Amino acid sequence: MIEYSKQISEKWGLPRDLTDLLCTSYEKGDNPYYLAEYCRQLSVHTDVAALWDVYGYLDGMEELAVKRKRVANAYKKIGKLAPALEKRINHVTDPHMLDDILIPLRPNPRSKGQLAAKKGIDDLADLIAAQTEEAVPIEELAEAYVGKDPSLKSVDDVVQTVKDLLAERFAYDDTVRMMAREFLREDGFFEIIPKSRKDEKYGKYAGRFMPLEEFTNEELLRLFIAEDSKEIKLKLNVQLFRIAELFRQHIISNPDSTSFDCICEIIDDMWLRLLHPSIEPDVKDGIRTQIEAWAAKEIIGGLSKEFAKEQAASSVFVVDMSAKKEFVITAVSASGELLGATAEKKPGDGRSYLSERLRQFFNRHRPSRILAAEGSADIPENFIKQASDYLGCQLEVIRVKADPKADPCKSDYMKQREFAILDARTMALYGLAITYLKPISLISRLGASLYTVHPLQDALSESKFMEVVGRILEHAQLLRGISIKDIADSPLSKFRCLPKELLAAIKAFDAAESIDAKNDLLQVKGMTETAFRNIAGFILIPNAEDPINRSTVHPDQFPFLEQVVNELTVSHETIVSNPDTLLSYPIDDPLQRTYLQKKLIPQVQAAQRFQGIVSQKAKRKVKLADIKENAVVSGRVTNITQFGVFVNINAVCDGLIHISQLADEYVETPDQVVGVGDRVDVRILKVDTKKRRISLSMKNIGAKSPKVKPSKGQLDNLAEHFKNR
Repeated sequence: MIEYSKQISEKWGLPRDLTDLLCTSYEKGDNPYYLAEYCRQLSVHTDVAALWDVYGYLDGMEELAVKRKRVANAYKKIGKLAPALEKRINHVTDPHMLDDILIPLRPNPRSKGQLAAKKGIDDLADLIAAQTEEAVPIEELAEAYVGKDPSLKSVDDVVQTVKDLLAERFAYDDTVRMMAREFLREDGFFEIIPKSRKDEKYGKYAGRFMPLEEFTNEELLRLFIAEDSKEIKLKLNVQLFRIAELFRQHIISNPDSTSFDCICEIIDDMWLRLLHPSIEPDVKDGIRTQIEAWAAKEIIGGLSKEFAKEQAASSVFVVDMSAKKEFVITAVSASGELLGATAEKKPGDGRSYLSERLRQFFNRHRPSRILAAEGSADIPENFIKQASDYLGCQLEVIRVKADPKADPCKSDYMKQREFAILDARTMALYGLAITYLKPISLISRLGASLYTVHPLQDALSESKFMEVVGRILEHAQLLRGISIKDIADSPLSKFRCLPKELLAAIKAFDAAESIDAKNDLLQVKGMTETAFRNIAGFILIPNAEDPINRSTVHPDQFPFLEQVVNELTVSHETIVSNPDTLLSYPIDDPLQRTYLQKKLIPQVQAAQRFQGIVSQKAKRKVKLADIKENAVVSGRVTNITQFGVFVNINAVCDGLIHISQLADEYVETPDQVVGVGDRVDVRILKVDTKKRRISLSMKNIGAKSPKVKPSKGQLDNLAEHFKNR
């Protein structure tokens, strides 16, 4: 695929070294998601949408390579594969141009040109095509061919037959076809013919010939969709005299020839009858493909931002107060997930709406908005005030109009088993929340017809739009990380480098051996270098002993992180708790620094949601003989004494930080530096296995020395000083 590097560089504006790398990665089987996150050179200079575009182009070139081989074999079979033709075939990158080269080998046997070729007028056709200056007009030359075939009854019949033959010969010329396509694309105009002239939407276009440049991309997309639904006919054409002049410059070599007028007539007939009908669909498809790529890019850009907001937004509560004795509340996340539902009795006069159970419900889901169906019972002001006071923010009340034509409750998604247990009221409230939220997260399950999440949504076919949305959701899921237990139902299962057999082998290995670290994947039978490279970063191990294995950091970056923690003298736990610590590490390479800021820090941050999980290995106390001196580890302060601090580092006994080792400056009492329960990084100074003692230090730990607070004695002296002034 490296032969396409130059075209990719020009088309996407990327440096040649990057397009070379892209082509090589494609051949290796690397996935665009992997390249966008873990290939340092590419991840810094481009985004995943552009990478998918390039891969789509290379997929097309791979299919074209097979077709090129078939075309070359077809010419070789009949002995017409000249070196020049073979070179042209091998350099074609447009499937339509390849069709042009092949078309002479698969003519329509019932076409006028093919029928004319059987009537014995080839010599006359060759003479006219040669454009020589004859002593007599063409009509006199044609007299000799009258009667050669039963259909050639007159001179006019002979001349017309010659015109049919030459029109097809000219139309088969691949250079002529290429010129015609380019001219139609650059100078063409659209004629829009509505199904009904009374059509308010498209009637305004009737009878008009509009150049391509007068349309916006969005207008063209909607016109193509309208043509698909047979609301209009969309014709692409050019002015006849202009295209005819272009062909004359190419075909006519002698304007003074006897056949000049005849060839001009042939050119007009060739365009109107043969060439235009055959290339118009190709050019329209090319225009549509180009603007669909533009639309996909616009949608990805817009929805990616909205999806990020959706993930960060708080939940909503949908309230139904219509019943006399009770009210129902359904909690729904901003991404459309059903969080829970509860029914509460309406309180008597003067009593609070917020029972203890309802307080817990509010505290658990913490909504920012209260929704209610338009026209339903009013929500009491006391309820809103009590809930707002409890949450410490003013809740917004929004009335939502249900759309019976686009009811989420009637979708196939809502018919799944998980919703079967919901009663009708809860289901209706959930559907109302979906109608209001219009979550991007659910559109791939609900379908694109229920609600609109982007202005260009209906300008693409539903399948193409869903493909774009699917990639946004897949990318977000991969960035969050895929638990080793969930790999079978994740986007990783769609990677070409991860066949079903290998996926099954990973599941079986995890069930038998338990995968405790990313590098354990290398032990899976059948694991390839390509598969490991592509999936290892996205996979995370929630109960791994090393917190870095709980992140989406790629194992390729483990040595770098180890170097960072050693030089900054911090633990892996500290890196996960505060990934910005990495920014204090000096890096001269601007590419590496950019990668660290844009990719590595968010990848480390992905492990934060598993910080409360204790691994099986962490539950087992480490033997003293296995503890490495001078290592930096994380621990929790268990006790503070006058002479120092005891820290649990998951060993068989706690380690001691002597007061002299708590900070680089003087410490009067240990509580100036730490408190019981604090998590701290410590260096292991010495391990005495006989006396079962572990000596620890907090000196020279991390980028900054531990902060020493003033002692009580110092504060008292300071107060006494100001008092006596």
